[in-house]
Amino acid sequence: MDGGVKSLVGVFGMTDFMIPRVLDDLTDEQAYARPRGDGGPSIAWTVGHLLYYRGFMMERFGRENPVGERLEPLFANTAASDGSDYPSLEEMRGLWDETSADFASALSGLDDEALDAALMDGWHAEQTLRDQVVFFAWHEGYHLGAIGQIRKELGLLGPAERVAAARKAEKDGGS
Repeated sequence: MDGGVKSLVGVFGMTDFMIPRVLDDLTDEQAYARPRGDGGPSIAWTVGHLLYYRGFMMERFGRENPVGERLEPLFANTAASDGSDYPSLEEMRGLWDETSADFASALSGLDDEALDAALMDGWHAEQTLRDQVVFFAWHEGYHLGAIGQIRKELGLLGPAERVAAARKAEKDGGS
């Protein structure tokens, strides 16, 4: 795997590291809460949205989209709703676990030729598949930040605080 692909795998791997940590202490009520009332996304919507686009990228990598049919109507280009038709938080956790390894494997299997192939339909001025993968890496970082903000509004620890607390607990427990 070349250095560019390895770096991209690492960036998406950070999302795979963080998603379980921002979901594992949530109740369904917290996951579906919309801090801006009826006008904003919940953590559940955000995770579903990220899952949908992971599946979309799997198709771009020449793989089967494991979540497309199920999640497209809810999370593709659809505004957040009250969440009544979203998969359960437990199901979304499972979908993330199921797709993350396949996504990393598919991305790892790409070479420079595949990544530098021209796109005909880049939504954000992407010219190549590499451009689109980079955009989606940024997209995931943006939404992880939004999840952190929602968690803080709910009175919970933010993502970095969750990691720091876990490391402290490991250190204190390992002494």
